Amino acid sequence: MKKVQLSTWLNSFVCCFLLFAMQQLYAQEIPVAGVVRDQQGNPLPGVSVVERGTGKGVKTDENGFYEISITSAGRTLIFSSVGFHAQQHVIRAAAGSFDITLEEDLSSLDEVVIIGYQDVTRRKTTGAIASVKGKEFENTPYTTFDAMLQGRVAGMTVLSPSGEPGTNNIVNIRGSSNLELANNSISAPLYVIDNIIYDVNDFGSAYGANPLQSINPNDIESVDILKDASASAIYGARAANGVIIVKTKRPMAGKPEIRVSAFYGIADRPAMKPIQVGTAERRLKMDMLYIGGNDNWFYNNQLSMMLTDSLNPAFNNNTDWQGLFLRAAALNNVNASVGASTENFTYRFSVQRYYEEGVMIGYENDNVTPRIFLQANPTPNLQFETNLFAGLTRAKHGSGDGVYGSKYPFNTWGFPSSFWQITDEEEAVYTGRYDDLMDNDRTTSINGNTAFTVKKVVVPGLSFRTQFSYNINNNTRDLFQPGLITPNRRNYARSWVYQNQRWEVESFFNYIKTIKDDHTLSGVLGYGMEKNTQNNRFASGWNDNSTVVKSVSGIPSGPDLYAWTDLAERSRVSVFGRLSYDYKGRYLLSGSYRQDASSRYSRDNRWGVFPAVSAGWAVSEEPFFEPLKHAVSFFKFRGSYGLTGLDPGSYYAQYMTLGFNAGYVGAVLDNGNEVAPNTYNGTTVTYPNYQNAASSPGIRWERTPQFNVGVDANFIEDRISVTADYYIRNSQSLVFQSPAPLTTGFSQLTGNFVDIRNSGVELTINSVNTRAGAAFHWSTNFNIAFNKNMVTGLPNGGREFRTGPPWMERTLNIGQPLFPFQVWRVNGVFATDADVPIDPLTGNRLRNGLTGQYYKAGDPAPVDVNGDYIIDYLDKISLGDPNPRVVGGLTNSFAYKGFTLQVLVTFVEGRSLWNGYLSDRLQDAGSPTLFTTWGTNSAIAGDFNLSDFWLRPGDRSRFPNLFSNTVDNWHIAQNYFVENASFVRLKNIQLGYNLPQKIVDKLRFRSIRLFSVVDNLYIRSWSDTPDPEAVEPNGYSTGNGYPIPKKFTFGIDVSF
Repeated sequence: MKKVQLSTWLNSFVCCFLLFAMQQLYAQEIPVAGVVRDQQGNPLPGVSVVERGTGKGVKTDENGFYEISITSAGRTLIFSSVGFHAQQHVIRAAAGSFDITLEEDLSSLDEVVIIGYQDVTRRKTTGAIASVKGKEFENTPYTTFDAMLQGRVAGMTVLSPSGEPGTNNIVNIRGSSNLELANNSISAPLYVIDNIIYDVNDFGSAYGANPLQSINPNDIESVDILKDASASAIYGARAANGVIIVKTKRPMAGKPEIRVSAFYGIADRPAMKPIQVGTAERRLKMDMLYIGGNDNWFYNNQLSMMLTDSLNPAFNNNTDWQGLFLRAAALNNVNASVGASTENFTYRFSVQRYYEEGVMIGYENDNVTPRIFLQANPTPNLQFETNLFAGLTRAKHGSGDGVYGSKYPFNTWGFPSSFWQITDEEEAVYTGRYDDLMDNDRTTSINGNTAFTVKKVVVPGLSFRTQFSYNINNNTRDLFQPGLITPNRRNYARSWVYQNQRWEVESFFNYIKTIKDDHTLSGVLGYGMEKNTQNNRFASGWNDNSTVVKSVSGIPSGPDLYAWTDLAERSRVSVFGRLSYDYKGRYLLSGSYRQDASSRYSRDNRWGVFPAVSAGWAVSEEPFFEPLKHAVSFFKFRGSYGLTGLDPGSYYAQYMTLGFNAGYVGAVLDNGNEVAPNTYNGTTVTYPNYQNAASSPGIRWERTPQFNVGVDANFIEDRISVTADYYIRNSQSLVFQSPAPLTTGFSQLTGNFVDIRNSGVELTINSVNTRAGAAFHWSTNFNIAFNKNMVTGLPNGGREFRTGPPWMERTLNIGQPLFPFQVWRVNGVFATDADVPIDPLTGNRLRNGLTGQYYKAGDPAPVDVNGDYIIDYLDKISLGDPNPRVVGGLTNSFAYKGFTLQVLVTFVEGRSLWNGYLSDRLQDAGSPTLFTTWGTNSAIAGDFNLSDFWLRPGDRSRFPNLFSNTVDNWHIAQNYFVENASFVRLKNIQLGYNLPQKIVDKLRFRSIRLFSVVDNLYIRSWSDTPDPEAVEPNGYSTGNGYPIPKKFTFGIDVSF
């Protein structure tokens, strides 16, 4: 009995002891909870929270919240997420709530980038690929995201020729090979939006609207820029200008998230050009006339009454007419989205409306961009996906468009003086507020794709996807201008319709296989076909009737009506593939192949082949590198060579086309000039326009071989990352129209005539400048690129080719950049007659071969290049380069608790411009009838002084004699009108504040962020133009374009 009692007692004691021990062990576990955020204060879902050494871990939810129990005090929690630096924190007793902020990993080695039909981590890339996160575009005052790429990517040139909202930007990757640059045509890279090919080069519009307006910048998750052939060659014929891949946002798993953001702002009134008005203008002009003018002008009362009769109230004005067109303008934006993701279904809907008034009166842009994304997984192996986005744009372009080719209704040559007076009706017309003026410019763009994916086909790792994508882009513009502002004082109506439709079907297999954790093999193999149709129409007409009828349809048939139509179709079929291999992430190999067949070529030249190969060596993964990893955490060499291509601009380049035009039957042309009818034996006839270029079925694919070597390196635990590249991009066999011999009957021949090389160096440095986990965070991105642009091949034995009118020629010359300016070099002004060179054979002074006059004191002093003592076109030199040599940017990002600040500075160096604004004013000032035009025209009433001009023998002046123009003193083709277009711009400042989570939770929101943006705050330039960026793509500055304004916005971004 005792033994039984003892045994029972012992068993009970052991059980109690074990229960007590387990209770004590459980009591030692410490619950820890908190929220993980990024540096902007936004919650981070999907962050891994693991207790070191135990394998115990959780992930944060869609609100960034986590909850975990650790085994004891003093244990370490590891917080990690792709794209962020991992952090380790020791948890003390009774830690309770523990919130942390993860710092962005600027090295981004584990970041996933899209390289065309496949995703790959940056650690394993072998091509030149740059990435920009979508948060850089959020809530910025732009209609398109491409403008915000300026200064953020090494080797990427982004310039805004105009500050008008919604117009095209210049986007070049690693220089330009655009042979239409002289004509101000812009060539763009290929955009791929969520697997939808978006070739903006195919989209036409009446005014030059930017097709990227249909993409909501707030929808963008990331932008990957494929710069070399190994990354872009798989896109074949469309990739010669580089590829920009845009991935839009996807919702996180969990509860639906609703996000709304809005901002309001002001575009500041642009600074007006320096100009003298009123008494100061009259005094300057009269002083000039007294010193250098003709006495007869005074004796014979030939001077304008506006100058001499200062007491007349009609002339005693002091109006700076620039101010008539400029204002501070309002802009606003509202963006809303809702999305959620479950195991079987994902959806996201978004819509944005951006509205901006023009800082030039009469301009505005109203843009709405809805988007729908749906993804269904009916089984674990099947996935259906639909992505649809659209752009609905309405714009107005003031009253200056099309009158003088400027944004101002006034031309810079003949800009009115401050003495001038206009009626209220004229003011309403000039500012675009006249009731009879009409401008309806509307663009509708619908884009989408539908895809079907089988995640596992036969063997693990093999998937299949087929997708159908389409683009429909329609632009219509109806414009009516009353006779008050047209050159011939007749009412003028115009109507444009530009339609572009494109569809594409692609099907491809994707495979990835890892063998024994050491060998990784991946590949893609696919087939595609596409068709593109353009249907464009234009009609215009003149009307002497009332302004009630404002459409072309109201003008009867006859000589006052002009019209044309254009219908073009092209198609392409393709096969493509890529194979990649890596061993332990140490040795990397990749090769791609694509064949395209295009209808633009004859049967013999239809197929183009575009291969590429690349390799990489991650030296830091070698065992011998281990001792260096405390200083150099990652180091990789990579190199590539490949071939991309480009279709010619014309859909029918292989054919010899004959054009017929309504003007050949006596109609009034677009410029208002009437053409006499052509008759044969008394019968009106039409005949072909033989000015079209002769072509040949021998036209073949344009080819662009590219070579690239680069280094990726990270230092000091990835706190500093460096990417450097050297590249050579040879654009060969570019299609170009060359002058034809007279015996051919054609003025030009079309063929693969031109070769261009772009080569250079790119450098990107990212750094985290503060210690990990510090309350204050500071990171920096610096990038710079040096590009050399050079013509390497021309027809006719490499002879120089000139394009453009004689007074403003540009050239193609082997060894020179693309389209430099052709000018006479002028070394100041001849102070006296004795300074003018004398021809020793004839004893005559230097002569102007175009006017036939001899040079004298006060005339410009040109350089006689060929030494024949005659200044003519043979003495011109190539000077200036519209293509930048150096581009780059510097971004500093700061974060302290809930505050964030980002400052972006961009710079351009080595670009030249042609200052037509200065030339026009001097041409106007030097008019033969200046004694009268100086009264009505502004002329020299700018930032000029008396000392700027030659007035007496012996004067050493900046400009020649205003009162003698026998040798065309103010011809624009002179070197003092070529200026340095380099600039440094304080591009963008973004300030934000995230409300504390306790306040946000009380308000029952997920997050609340207040923000303010200042854009285009300051520019430092070396040009006399107001803004050297806002010039035409070919480098010509009219001085009357739409300025780039400063913008100030304030807004709120909430999610719940």
